[in-house]
Amino acid sequence: MEELQGRYYYIKEVAGLTGLSEQLIRKWENRYHVIQPQRLDNGYRLYTFDDLSTLKELKALRDQGKSMKQAIHSVVAEKSSTYTLRSVEKSPNVEKMIEKGTIYDEKGLEFLLQQSHHQYGLDLFLQNTVQPFLEEIGGLWENGEWDESQETVSSLVVKDFLTQIGRNFNHNLEAPHAVGFCLPGELHEIPLQILLLQLQVKGWRTTRVGASPKFSSIERLIEHMRPQKVLFSASTGIPFQQDENLLEKLDQLAERYMYTSFYIGGRGVYNYKSIVNLKHMDISFTIEDIIS
Repeated sequence: MEELQGRYYYIKEVAGLTGLSEQLIRKWENRYHVIQPQRLDNGYRLYTFDDLSTLKELKALRDQGKSMKQAIHSVVAEKSSTYTLRSVEKSPNVEKMIEKGTIYDEKGLEFLLQQSHHQYGLDLFLQNTVQPFLEEIGGLWENGEWDESQETVSSLVVKDFLTQIGRNFNHNLEAPHAVGFCLPGELHEIPLQILLLQLQVKGWRTTRVGASPKFSSIERLIEHMRPQKVLFSASTGIPFQQDENLLEKLDQLAERYMYTSFYIGGRGVYNYKSIVNLKHMDISFTIEDIIS
């Protein structure tokens, strides 16, 4: 249980933080399936910060007089538009890739990635192959159908493949420059890789800074590079749990560079967008938002 502290909540804690009764939380969970807490062997529920945020939003909408159906539709619609790339038909190779990942067939997985990349081109490949594959293996791991090693190996193959594409991409040295950072404490680089590759397709020159950089390193690199755009990626809420003032510090950093546009996106920051009023940085989740 040590590793779960600060990231999971018991129902009593959730009730205290949301103002909802334990009975109502269980009712919403069982009747509407808006949250799916983990269950321990003793039957106790474990709620994530995402669950907590969802319950808070539902309560706020209900307090505004909306019906439960309207509230759920509003929350689900906002999250769906926030988290996903534009809807495209999934590549048939995704299911084949799942089979290869299940048996740790790295070469087979890499071959299927190459095949889809050549068939669809980079932009569509990211949307119809990479994104759905990552979503599916994440679901398999969460459901216990895959263990951590299967998810890790498959993710590393995808990460290495995307890194190689980025290295071989021909850059125009006069093109506008965008720098992408994971946040301190954030280890998930692939969503940032996808976004930066999409920018490259649109004619941008990009630089990706690896997982969990120090805040001081972020400051120095921005000062040195002076890019046109800075992108911060938060796939989880861990960076904000480790530093509750991180969003304010990032916003203050953005204030110092009036000719640079700052963006922050990802599932992790979604839960905080109603808590912190950002003045110098946009919360954005799509390539269209960033280049518009």
